[in-house]
Amino acid sequence: MELTFKDLKEKRTKLVEAQWKLQDKLQEKGSELLREYSGSLDLTSREWTGSDGTRWPYVDIGIWEEEGKFFPVLIPQLNMDSRYHLNFVIATTLDDSPLTGGYRQGVSISLWYENSSFYAEVGSGDDVSRFSVSSQLGGFYQVCNAIKALISSSMDRAMPDIPAN
Repeated sequence: MELTFKDLKEKRTKLVEAQWKLQDKLQEKGSELLREYSGSLDLTSREWTGSDGTRWPYVDIGIWEEEGKFFPVLIPQLNMDSRYHLNFVIATTLDDSPLTGGYRQGVSISLWYENSSFYAEVGSGDDVSRFSVSSQLGGFYQVCNAIKALISSSMDRAMPDIPAN
């Protein structure tokens, strides 16, 4: 049987549909991670208020716009890369005082499926941890702990040495 244009076009349509379905599924997992992580922080509110009355989320999702510059985006705006990974940043507000608040620490996240299993990677460069994520409630427990550990260790590394005298 010889392939025709119609056959190739149908195959391309199926490919695009499968890619959209996978992206939707990964975005749902990203939402699930965001909810689980926010819950793990034991926050008294989802938002804090700046001195001008603007309300800001304690936990936000986005991308690195440039080196070290976080840019918030809505989860449906996140796209997969060529390896079918959904990559984004979870930013956690660490200073919520109305006058000086707004400092956030971002952690890179990558979500993907491989051989019907679901994985998450937390961090970047030399500080990367990979987890197999359960579909059960609380499946992101290890991922949430890794995000918090990375934030904590980055502050430890940034802590200056203070001389005793």
